[in-house]
Amino acid sequence: MAAPEALVSALADEDRLQLFARICTAPDGLEASGASAKLAKRLVDVGLVAEAGGRYLAVPSVFRDALAKAPVDPLDALFRHGRLLSIPHSGNRRQLLLAYLVERFEPGRLYSERDVREKLSMVHDDHATLRRYLVDEGLLQRSNDGGTYGRPSEARAAG
Repeated sequence: MAAPEALVSALADEDRLQLFARICTAPDGLEASGASAKLAKRLVDVGLVAEAGGRYLAVPSVFRDALAKAPVDPLDALFRHGRLLSIPHSGNRRQLLLAYLVERFEPGRLYSERDVREKLSMVHDDHATLRRYLVDEGLLQRSNDGGTYGRPSEARAAG
């Protein structure tokens, strides 16, 4: 079952979109030809088109199936290749992001500022903003002397 994003991506190319339109409007499907085979391959790969008897046929149920998929994790849209694309300024997505990030810090362990910077830099270049948000939301606490960070009860005990 293809994700909605994969379907849109397959149709984002103008030539593929025009081929798909021709396949959809042909009552008995469109004859598979060498010229259209390369364009049609991507449509077939995502399930928009099926090849049968030397003809390309539209598969409209692929849209319904893609939408029936379980909802995507709202954090997925914030990341690409494990890196945070942008930091949400407020709201539920930011809260979810911060809850996700604080899981990188083990309960009961103290971290130096350098350790915190290294962990957050793996996710986004603006590690200082992420650290500040984690501290502001009470998910990480800075020790009284400012030298260590930890999940709330651990940091307070150290300072």
